Amino acid sequence: WDGHPFDATSPLPERCDTLIVGGGQTGIVTAIELARAGQSVTVIESNHVGSGATGRSMGVLSTPAAGAGFGDPDDIVHGRPRKAWHRDRLAAQRYLLRLIEESGVDCDLREGAVLLAPTKSNYRKLADTVEARNVLYGTNDYAIPASELGAEVGGNARDLFAGALVLGNTHHVQPAKMIAGLANLARKHGAMICERTEVTGLQSCREGTRVKTNGGDIIAQDVLLTTGGYTKEFAAFLWNRTLGVPSIVAASEELPREGVAEMFPTGRVLLVNRVRGFSCRPSPDGSRMLLAGPLAQTPRSPEADVRALKDYFKRLFPEVASMEFTHCWTGMIAATRDAQGHAGAHNGTWYSVGSSGLVSCADAGRRMAQNILHSDAIAAAADKKFPRWPLRSSEHLLWRGIAMSAGLLDLVGRSRLR
Repeated sequence: WDGHPFDATSPLPERCDTLIVGGGQTGIVTAIELARAGQSVTVIESNHVGSGATGRSMGVLSTPAAGAGFGDPDDIVHGRPRKAWHRDRLAAQRYLLRLIEESGVDCDLREGAVLLAPTKSNYRKLADTVEARNVLYGTNDYAIPASELGAEVGGNARDLFAGALVLGNTHHVQPAKMIAGLANLARKHGAMICERTEVTGLQSCREGTRVKTNGGDIIAQDVLLTTGGYTKEFAAFLWNRTLGVPSIVAASEELPREGVAEMFPTGRVLLVNRVRGFSCRPSPDGSRMLLAGPLAQTPRSPEADVRALKDYFKRLFPEVASMEFTHCWTGMIAATRDAQGHAGAHNGTWYSVGSSGLVSCADAGRRMAQNILHSDAIAAAADKKFPRWPLRSSEHLLWRGIAMSAGLLDLVGRSRLR
């Protein structure tokens, strides 16, 4: 799933206009836009392109704005009307789809998702407002009651869920292929990508910033950190404000294709509508089942992660209990204390971390490129409220608190699949 199809890497240059640390979605998209504008751009990645949360995600290009919900479009959410968040998200998805098309990559792009509603009240909130949302946002979503779930979901869906919202504008991809294609697009525009290059320190100098790495030093006029859940202590400002939280994906053994088709009649990705999101989908070739969820509070063994995912999904698909799962992988998401993405500049270094999902990360990259190109100090200074994690240097206590919070979120979510 997260193989390494990116086809080339470059030697580290001595200097460049902008150095981007982090070869995930935000960093690569920023590189595309800066290189397209004529800047000399270098991307440094400590492993290989997309080896973190981007390439190890479920690959859902979701249209609902993370954290904004499906309520009254005029409600104020995080300081803005809900409709503004959703319109921005739809525009960001269209932007990412254009980049994928421009790259020419075959990343197994598919349309459609099914958002499962665990309770009757939850379903009513989705169904009662779907037509108004379609008019407002130009989408083509529709609601289906529990009695009609069999057309979209096999297993015990009709007994466990009150209904669902079919999201026609949501897409899903093979994420490692997608990010490799975008990396090749960045190279086509002139960006240099240096893999397996570890940053060890940043030092201000007359020409800009001297970045020290295991492959030598490089001087850049601008430096952008997009290290997300893999931020190291050399970037103390970000390290104190982000925490790498694992998101788990597991793939089953090869299954009879007719069995996979019974579980996923339309091939759409299934999303559980709760506070913490869980999802499942068929593999692009229809031969495996993929399960995903934010189960782990601390990194654990693949065996433990698979058991937890199976325990969660076996009531929906009883056959999961007897399935062998041959692959399991983890991507570290950058959790911020306020669960929001943050972008700006600190001590002369740009940063963009904490955006949720492939669509939001692509949009964050586009925005950061514009800030850097226009030296937008006002936008950089706008992010004054970026709270630190308490107990960041005492991680065992911090993780214990996060585990308790996650348990409370599960209760609030009231999913019958627990």
